Amino acid sequence: MLKQHFLVISLRKHAPMRLGLSVALIAVLLLPFASNLTEAQSGFQALTHYAVTIYSGPDRANHIVGVLAPEAKVILETRNAAANWVLGRSTDGLVRGWMEIRFLDIDPDTSVVNLLVSNEIVFVPAEVPVVRTYDEINLDQYPVIPTDLGRARQIFEQGLILGNDPGVIAKIGDCITESERFLYPFGWNRYNLGSYTNLQAVIDHFSASFSTNSLAAYDGLVTNAALDPVFSNPLACLPGESPLRCEYRVHRPAVAIIMFGAQDLLFTPPDQFDRNLRQIVHETIQAGIIPILSTFPGNLALWEPSIQYNQIVIQIAVDYQIPLINLWRALETLPNYGLNDDGRHLSVPVTEAGHLTPENLARGYPMRNLVTLQTLDVVWREAMY
Repeated sequence: MLKQHFLVISLRKHAPMRLGLSVALIAVLLLPFASNLTEAQSGFQALTHYAVTIYSGPDRANHIVGVLAPEAKVILETRNAAANWVLGRSTDGLVRGWMEIRFLDIDPDTSVVNLLVSNEIVFVPAEVPVVRTYDEINLDQYPVIPTDLGRARQIFEQGLILGNDPGVIAKIGDCITESERFLYPFGWNRYNLGSYTNLQAVIDHFSASFSTNSLAAYDGLVTNAALDPVFSNPLACLPGESPLRCEYRVHRPAVAIIMFGAQDLLFTPPDQFDRNLRQIVHETIQAGIIPILSTFPGNLALWEPSIQYNQIVIQIAVDYQIPLINLWRALETLPNYGLNDDGRHLSVPVTEAGHLTPENLARGYPMRNLVTLQTLDVVWREAMY
């Protein structure tokens, strides 16, 4: 019998802390998520007979994405329609992809035919680095609120088939996204729409998820960490599950607000930032979740790199044909570019972050709330109705 259950209860304290993530991230990882404890305790469901080649899709014609050693423990996620391939991952999360069932010893208590059928193609980075020039992207030429939603409706319809909740959003990013000043007030009914009463309907639709704590939004989070199981909450996430996949599995959102860059500026080279963010967008789309990508506030001490990284964000939104919030442009006309005195965090409201009044909209957090709600309104009405 392969039936073994275990719970990862440590933060792998012996693993090196990478990318300069703050101590606050560690504190967040220890938040209790008792309702998800049973799922987090479920262990591996199969063992490899011997070394098994892992593919990006359920066919040997697809890219090879890894190899599992003999007797490797595997967690199963989905299967193909013929039930002869499964999508799974190693318990350490380092290898994830499609494998042939005939090469696995599967726990007798696990029924492969009961797994969700999926056509997911696992993200494969370019084998030869693509030289991209972002200098031609003018940040001011892209609207604050998207006018072209690209593939949003197609992604949403696929998400309904996968069981995503059309009334749920996910917040993915660092401390500027984790902050209780971002969207939380609209879930707590602590807001004043001022002249933007037309946003009441979209607030009513998504309000229950505005104040939900995200499993993929932490102080200091960078793109690489969002994809790394080391930084997942061990009380909510399955062994080997990244913060991103954990958030999507637990909350089943239809839309994800994704903003990275402020921390990556400090720790992630541009080409790696590009690759990581593309993988985040790819996995979001594969999960049937509409990614709403956002440019990020600048860093006054790193202004030119801020422009370059935001050019990367825009290029990815264009390449994947997904909605884009151009927060950079929305903040341009605000005092100090919508930044606090430290020159890198959004400025705080005069009253409440949910008060969309003229004096508050001269501050960073209320402005981000406004343009995010306006974008959600467009996506909801035009791609989800």
